[in-house]
Amino acid sequence: MGAKKSDVNIELICELIIDGKTYREIAEHIGVSLTKLHYHTSKSEHSVRVREALQISADTYADKGERVLIEAKSTLVEVQRAKELSQFYKWKASKRSASKYGDKMELEHKGESIAPVIIINKGK
Repeated sequence: MGAKKSDVNIELICELIIDGKTYREIAEHIGVSLTKLHYHTSKSEHSVRVREALQISADTYADKGERVLIEAKSTLVEVQRAKELSQFYKWKASKRSASKYGDKMELEHKGESIAPVIIINKGK
């Protein structure tokens, strides 16, 4: 029996996620609604694979951030635009793989305080 029209190819979706496509772009590409795409990617049998694809895609976004800076035209407006896009891509990478691209947090215990002091180290 053939695949139903409502079946969604999760491997294709994961490839597109890794390539840095947005969920909206993926939904358009495979011909389903955004709601249906979210439904299928959140299914328990797909969620682990999707989560892995999202983490891998963090490298794609980090690369995009670097590329947009390198390829920026030398006008003030284009340089500023490239900086903004680069920051966005870095932010997106940090959300998809916090362990690799997120802010590093250190815990310090000083004195007699019971609670640790959390220091966010933004310089990597």
